[in-house]
Amino acid sequence: MQNNPFAGVFRQAFEQDILKTAILLPAKKVEYAPRVHHFMSALNAFLRQCGERPILYQHYCFNEVKLREYALFLRGYMRDAQKVLASLEQKYAIDNDLISLFGAAGKYVVASNRQLTDKRVFDDNVGYRFWYMDLHRGLSEAVYQPVAENLNPRRNNLFLFMPFRLKDNEQILSKWMFKNMRQTLDNKDIFADDANGTKAYVVHFPIEKSRCSNITSLLKTLRYSENYFESQDMDFVRQNWLPFLAECIEFQDENKIKKVIPYTPVELMQNLRHITIFSYCAGTANAHRCLNALHYLGTQIYGEKTMRQAMQNVFVCSYGYLPLQPHSLYSGVHFYTHALQDEMRREPFVNLNNHALYEQTKNKSTVMPAQISVMPDGRNYVVALTLADKLLYTDASGLQELRDAEFGHNMTNVNTPNLLNRDNYAHRLFKSVIENSCKGLRGKNVLKLNEPVETAKVLQNAVIWSQRRQISS
Repeated sequence: MQNNPFAGVFRQAFEQDILKTAILLPAKKVEYAPRVHHFMSALNAFLRQCGERPILYQHYCFNEVKLREYALFLRGYMRDAQKVLASLEQKYAIDNDLISLFGAAGKYVVASNRQLTDKRVFDDNVGYRFWYMDLHRGLSEAVYQPVAENLNPRRNNLFLFMPFRLKDNEQILSKWMFKNMRQTLDNKDIFADDANGTKAYVVHFPIEKSRCSNITSLLKTLRYSENYFESQDMDFVRQNWLPFLAECIEFQDENKIKKVIPYTPVELMQNLRHITIFSYCAGTANAHRCLNALHYLGTQIYGEKTMRQAMQNVFVCSYGYLPLQPHSLYSGVHFYTHALQDEMRREPFVNLNNHALYEQTKNKSTVMPAQISVMPDGRNYVVALTLADKLLYTDASGLQELRDAEFGHNMTNVNTPNLLNRDNYAHRLFKSVIENSCKGLRGKNVLKLNEPVETAKVLQNAVIWSQRRQISS
């Protein structure tokens, strides 16, 4: 797309991170592997389409390891371009040419991995990892087990779609889940392994799924949000969410249902009310696609009208990601945090994904801690929280100060009380929404504040986690 400002960002980054340390050979062309030429051809095609000069890379001898790091960090260059984000038009953030470039970057990363020696192995042909969280002893001591049995659609279920790319390792997953969720899943009256409790699950990609491939999926989800899903999303739905749709579902080719025992419309709505999702950042795009896949299958059984009404009972709570549509299939509350004076301190990913809605919903009050906006569908709320000037919290190492280089994107802004803030409205509201939605509440009722978290619980959980880490090491 002509005049896409990210072309200049990518070109400048290439000059700085690749060519600055490369050796110039004016009279000779360097022989690179075909994988390099394919990626550079895609990059130069994007530059030309946007009105930028192509990069004459053939006369430079550069380190291919650096080129792969460049390909993996394309989204980071976009995130860090604060001057571009100041006046970003949405069409440039979801440009089809940009999507094609990320697709080429993903293929290059996979191809180069087979030749470059390091510990990371990339492969696009991988599915989600799905774990059950046993929260009986709290998040700091939660036990994670791969899900191997059918889920119960008659009870409340919380699915945490996280943007992780992790090894299949319980200790690593436990570390990252505690870091990102901390004091939000410790209400044992709600997260209990009994008939009335909410069962919690984690959904994420393995380390083999490259960052470039994830971003390609994210951009496609932003551009084609109404009905887009990928094979991994449909596989997840077919393996785990079919009991919520109907009984005895049998398929023919291409995800077409040939035989099924449907529920009544009332039973269907009750079942889908038992799907509550929390998603962080790009995990929201993953959840959105899975729900699109669920809707696709459901319309084959119940028709568009009934299925769309039933889908409104699904609830999505997100952080660091705005609603993709004015009228979403599901209901939800979507949090983000930004600096009050954000001329050069914008929440980068929220602003990048939907600049117009970011500007429309951000909190401009110097008195109120949040701005709550409702989407046109009347079922999805955007909560813009003011970024604290300073945030102190406790973890396994003791007292810590949050160093948030992404100006609000860090989950610590809402997942644990700020010891400098007596009210802790942001944390209390965030925790309350997750708890209320897991109890089956919908609409404005999910925004009801529950009791504040006691400081003693914060300190106790930090001590427990410290002991666990010492044992693990």
